[in-house]
Amino acid sequence: MYDFDAGDLSLNFANTQDWHASDKPVENLKSFDDLVTWSEQACLVTPELAQQLHQQAIEQPDDTANAYDFAIQVREALYRIFSRRYAGELIPEADLALLNSVVSQALAHLQLTPAGGEIQWEWAADVYGANRILWPVARAAAELLTSDKASDVRICEDDRGCGYLFIDQTKNHSRRWCSMDSCGNRAKARRHYSKVTAN
Repeated sequence: MYDFDAGDLSLNFANTQDWHASDKPVENLKSFDDLVTWSEQACLVTPELAQQLHQQAIEQPDDTANAYDFAIQVREALYRIFSRRYAGELIPEADLALLNSVVSQALAHLQLTPAGGEIQWEWAADVYGANRILWPVARAAAELLTSDKASDVRICEDDRGCGYLFIDQTKNHSRRWCSMDSCGNRAKARRHYSKVTAN
């Protein structure tokens, strides 16, 4: 199971590598199949489409390997964009250009569709393959970057390089850790130990 509590689809995708800010990151998306499994758990594709994509990986290994490699490039670009924005650093032009290219493709395949008396965005029927995964992620990233929530994006402050991205939704904007059960408790224990040894 993958983690989906960052507060935004694009951040969830960026977080598919653990210890992202450390010298030894841990890859959770090791193949196209993993990418498809993540997208199914993120509700981007139906179980039926996921099965088709898994079959595609068997029948077209080179194509799906290229799609996987590109997805990882997009993920890393997203991570750098959000982490550097948080740090107040310049966002690499190449990363923004890559995101722009994917967003442009995505927007070209969105259409307005009536649904229950309302009008909503839907993907065109010819959107398939890895595009069904990357395009919603890129669109979410663009919407987050241009919204008020962009200033609430944080990085876990664990000193080992956790690097987990999340939207701080606390009332006083005081969230500092990916989770109090992991990095947060470790930080509290470390502070307590420091106080004890200092006395």
